[in-house]
This record gives sequence, C-alpha cells and structure tokens, in this order.
Amino acid sequence: MLPDPNIIHDVEIDVSTEHHAGTFWYHPHKHGAVSFSFFGGMMGFRIVDGGPRDLNEVPEIAAAKEILMAISVIRTDANGEVPFVNQDAEQANSDMGATNGLWSTFLDSNLYYLTNGVTNPTLKMRPSEVQRWRILDGASGETFPIALEGHSLHILANDGINQSEMISLNVEEAYVMGSGNRVDLLVKAGEPGTYKLQVLDPAEGTYSVTPQGIAPGTRRARIGRDFPQPTYPVTVATIVVEGSEKNMDLPDGPLPKNSGLPSKEEMLNAPLDAERNMAFETCGMGGRQSMPLNRLPSCGWYFELYDAEYWGGTPFNSILMARDADDTGIQNPVDDPFMPRIDYQKQGLFTRNEPLFNEMFGGNFEEWTLINRTNSDHPFHIHVNPFLITHINGQALPEPEWRDSILVPAATGGDGNINDAIFGTVTFRPYLNPLFPGSFVFHCHILTHEDVGMMQEIEILP
Repeated sequence: MLPDPNIIHDVEIDVSTEHHAGTFWYHPHKHGAVSFSFFGGMMGFRIVDGGPRDLNEVPEIAAAKEILMAISVIRTDANGEVPFVNQDAEQANSDMGATNGLWSTFLDSNLYYLTNGVTNPTLKMRPSEVQRWRILDGASGETFPIALEGHSLHILANDGINQSEMISLNVEEAYVMGSGNRVDLLVKAGEPGTYKLQVLDPAEGTYSVTPQGIAPGTRRARIGRDFPQPTYPVTVATIVVEGSEKNMDLPDGPLPKNSGLPSKEEMLNAPLDAERNMAFETCGMGGRQSMPLNRLPSCGWYFELYDAEYWGGTPFNSILMARDADDTGIQNPVDDPFMPRIDYQKQGLFTRNEPLFNEMFGGNFEEWTLINRTNSDHPFHIHVNPFLITHINGQALPEPEWRDSILVPAATGGDGNINDAIFGTVTFRPYLNPLFPGSFVFHCHILTHEDVGMMQEIEILP
C-alpha cells in the first residue's frame, strides 16, 4: 500500500538514494530503477517497468540484455564495522591533524568501491552485442565520472526519465554521476578483449554535469577531509568480450516520452507564476571560507542563530546551509567591514514544518536558479517532483533535460575569498504536480552535507 502523498512519512518509496533515514519515495510518472542505499552500503534496486511509453517499446532496447550496477562506497574500521559519528564533534570536519570533526571516526577507515556488493565483478559480452545497463551512484557522497575503456556509452535516461533521443558519448568519454543519480544506457561491445569500467578522478580533467557537455569543469565533491581518498582510476567492473559475434543494432530516432509529465514546450512557454533563487552556502572558522575575512555576508547572523542549543548542546563552529538567496538581509548599521549583514527573515538550516518558500501551488509554473557559493559541487535532489534543466552556469542546454538530481557546479576563482568567486549555477523549471500536494524536501545528496543543514522543506498547496 502506497503512503499518503500529502504528508512526510518515516518510510516512503523513492527513485533515488536516501542514506540518512533509509527512506523511499514513490514517483508515479517514472519508469526505471527505484533504488535505495545507506551509509554502510545496504542498497538495492526496485525496477518499475511497463505502462505507456516505456523504453522497451523500442525494439532495439527490448532486445538488449538488462544489467543492474549499484555502485557504492563503503568505509569500515579495522574490524569491518562502519564507524559512528564523533558525538563530541565541534564542527563538520576536523582541523588539520586534529580529530574534532563530526566524521573524524572515519579518518583511518578502510575504503571499498563495490558493484552489487562485490569489488570489481566480471561481466561477459559477445562482440557487437548490445546490453542495457542501469547504473546507480549509491555512494554517500562521492561523484562518479564513469567511463568504459575502448567503448562509448549511449545515454537513454537520466534518473528514470527518458531522453528525447539517445545521446552517444565519445569513446571513453565519462558520464558524470552525483550521489543518488541513476542512468540507463546502452553499450555495444567491440572487439574481443578485456576492458575496465572505471570511476575516474573527478578533480582531474574536465567533465560536464550533463551528457550534453555543457560547462565542463572539475567535479570535486568535498565530502569532508576526514574521509580517505581512493587511488584513481577505480575499476568497478571488468568487461570481458569473447565468443561468437552477436550483431545487434543501437536505436535511432526519438525515444518514448514519459507519461505523467507535461511536454517540454508547455513547461518552457507557460507564463511564470514565480521566480526563485536558492543558495548552497558554508560558513566556518578556518579555511578558504573562514570568518571574518572570507566569510559570506550571511555567516555571522546564522552562527548566532544556530547556537549550542540548536545543535543539542555542542557548539559547532561550521555550518552548511541551503537557503533562500533572495533573503539578503540588510547592511549592519555598525561601521565595521567585519560585521555581517543582519535581518535575514528565513532559516538557513532545515527546520521541520517551516517550508522555505511560500505560496507554491500545484499546477503553477516556476523557475528556480540554484547558486553554489562553496568550493564543492553539490548534488541537488528534490523529492516527489522532477525538474526541467534549462541552463548550467548560465549556458543554455541544447535540449532541456528532465532530472530529479543534478550536480550544481562549485564556485571558481576568487583567490581565496569566496565573495570574489564566480558562483556555479543551475536553472530549471520544477514540475509542481497538482495531483500530489503536500510537504517534502530537497537537499544536497552528500550525506555529510545534508545531515548538518543542507536540506529544506517545501510545500505544494492544492
């Protein structure tokens, strides 16, 4: 029995990965892999197939063998246990050489990249065979630029929502997945041999957050300095091509349009009922965004608001926020350049039963711009309703793209002062489905970020 969509439940169903509570949400208009995951790696798939406009209506896709790849990252202590957080932490991440961070129990953890619970499994294909791979980034925060040696990846769907047409990447070009992203793709096997499916170093080279190649850059996700980093590239599967040739075709032409969603033309041409701006921000006492010299204008006020009582008795000296960027406060009347702005009207951290935006009505058309005022990419994820991306870093996508999760590019430049940086942005039009009013959340899908503030509630009214 599906839950009442009008309220937030402890257990829901979702086509994405919910680490912090092991929850699942139901998306009535999507096909594809329904997935779930936990910080320790407990994860799996539900497949929602059939119904009108399923990808299997395309003969070439229906003929392809289906392979599930749930890729996760597990960190354990020497005894194979997943550490708990440091309950005496004073901040999200430790100072250099210290162990005072929330996640400092992971400083000496062992690191494993798993595919379906196995390190580097082997998959066999025949020459010229086409397979359909459903891949999930089920990690707690790591970004996966995924590439297959000697082969192209042919993208069918992002986050369970079909592309207008298949996008064929160049040979060995990476498809970028943020935590919680899913992709449906086709692979056509080449000559006999052994090939590695690998996660490349997101901080080296340039990768776009969309298979359309818009605004490429490094894709660093700063999940926290308390987590050991892998040696890249990481092989997550070995593909062995052998045996007799099995010549299969790739599809050509338009793919089925998902049922339950408006047309892109309707989404783009409808008059807007609201335009909103939301910002990812961090504040801390050290590093490139430290107070007071390099702080964002909001930092001082929010530090005062989110005191030891808010955090349950432990005074944090760093916070991570998702907040209304149109709530700008006013200039502090004290003539001191180090004094923060004041009179902000909204919470910067998640507060239950306090939606971030007012007057969001089902059936309305809105445009949001996500602004990243940090030095890390953040995978933005919204529950229940997807969104149609139109711009990345101000650059228009050749074809607007449906998603329910997207990496928001990090700020760049600034010579150490975040206020002088060029902020990363993603602009989209959310679908406010009138059939599903109620309260739900959006958040950064990096566990170490969403659990300490990068989450907000929104409410769609009837």
